[in-house]
Amino acid sequence: PVLGASRYDNLYLNTGHGTLGWTMACGSGRAVADVVLGKQPEISFEG
Repeated sequence: PVLGASRYDNLYLNTGHGTLGWTMACGSGRAVADVVLGKQPEISFEG
């Protein structure tokens, strides 16, 4: 998956989950929401 800020100030990404999209939606959404709000996500975005 691709999560987090993009090179554009007002565009955040939460994509690329493939067939696990519904399975990972809640956790990924929460992590990206933390980034948007300027908080430290509870999970690492590093692969």
